[in-house]
Formats: sequence, C-alpha cells, structure tokens
Amino acid sequence: MPATPLERVLRWGLRGVVTLVFAFLVIPILIVVLESFNSADYLSFPPEGWSLVHYRRFFADSAWVDATLASARIALLSAAISTVVGTTAAWGLARSARRGKGLIFALLYSPLVVPIIVLAMSYYFTFADLRLIGQWQMIAVAYSVMGIPYVLVSVSSALQQFDPELENAARTLGAGLPRTLLRVTLPSLTSAISAGALFAFVIAFDEAVIILFVAGNDSVTLARKLWDSVRYDLTPTLAVAGTILIAVCVALFLLSELIKILRERREHR
Repeated sequence: MPATPLERVLRWGLRGVVTLVFAFLVIPILIVVLESFNSADYLSFPPEGWSLVHYRRFFADSAWVDATLASARIALLSAAISTVVGTTAAWGLARSARRGKGLIFALLYSPLVVPIIVLAMSYYFTFADLRLIGQWQMIAVAYSVMGIPYVLVSVSSALQQFDPELENAARTLGAGLPRTLLRVTLPSLTSAISAGALFAFVIAFDEAVIILFVAGNDSVTLARKLWDSVRYDLTPTLAVAGTILIAVCVALFLLSELIKILRERREHR
C-alpha cells in the first residue's frame, strides 16, 4: 500500500531530525580532529594549513605523555575493580532469592544518578580527611564506583538470558562452585563483561570533574592536563589531545563490537 502524503511528510521530517541530531553530535568531533592537523601555532578554523607538527610536539612533551600514561594506569585499575565487583554483584543478585536485592541494585546503580559534582565534592572531603589527595590508586577506586553500574547492568542483562540449569547440571556432574563459574558461567558472559569493562575504562580515562577535586599536585591525568591547557595555553596541541581521547574511545567500542561478533560466530558453529 503506497504511503499517504502525510506519512511521507512525517517520514522525511523524522529523517531530517535524525540528520540534524547526528550532525550536532559528529561535527564538533570532526572539527577537533581537523584542528589537530592545523599548521598554525594557535587555534583557528578552518585550519590555515595541514601539518603533523602538533602531534610531534605532543609526543615530545613529557608533560602530555606522562598525563596520558597516568590516565591509562588509573583507567586500567579502575576498570579491573569495576569488572570484578560489578560481575560478582550481578551474579549474586541474579542468583539470590532474598528480599531487598532491588534496593542493593539501586544503591550500586546510584552513582549514575547522583550529579557528578556531588560525587566529586564527597570524594574530596573524604580523601582530604584521610590525607589521600593525589594518590592515583584511590583515584582509580573513586572512578571504579562510577564504572560498577555499567558492568552491573551489562552482566545482569546477559544473566537474564543465561539458563541457570546449566550451572545446576555442572554442579550435578561434580563440578564445584568455582569450577562451574570458570567453565560454564563466565565464558557465556564474556561479551557482557567485556562491554562493561570497556565502558568503565572509558569513563575513568576521560573524566574531568572528579580529577580536578582529588588529583592534588601529584596526579595529572590527560583530562586535567587538557583543562589546565584550555585555561592557559590555547594551541592545536589541545586538539591533538582531544583527538587521542576520541580515538581511544572509538577503538574501545570497536573492540567491544568485535568481541561480540567473534563470540556470536563461535556460538553458532
């Protein structure tokens, strides 16, 4: 049945809105990437010329390189903590029949609801009282609190599609609980765990508000270095740092999709 004029108008209107939203999200990213190749010594758009000079300056500047490595170190530890705690909590809540597990889930999910500035201030006062300002391990712990909900939601969703009778069958055949988890449960949750871990890593790698409160003078991450440079040094090197952040996030999400595709292909063999 051919579409009516009203349906065609609505369809084209919807396409127009989607295009505008997509452009609103993508064009600023493209501008940052293009600006990183600007040959000028100051921020200008369109670029006055094309050059890799600011990439060379970025990697030749120990301050930028150290900040990037600090971000990676904090993000890796944070993602590891988030993955272990979030996966354990998801499995425990899924297998528990006790009352109150909904409340526990809500408490673990609450860092996504609380405004980030409130979390940052609470971390600051807590770390200041304990004299932990600037300790990168504690910064990673703070970020892991934000990463746990992503792992929790991802793994909980996967567990809803997982048949618990597989675990019961393994236990019946003599496998203990640890072996059942390692051989039966966790392999079936690989894609979900990987997706949650990647989200946790990205959050810790590029988050800028909390680090401004708890970094002190000892822990300068890439996000904080970017913030300081925006205030004092507006050069295309900022765009290089931004492009690196974008590239890391895109690469991790592509990796997550690749893991998912490979997992699905192996299951269908």
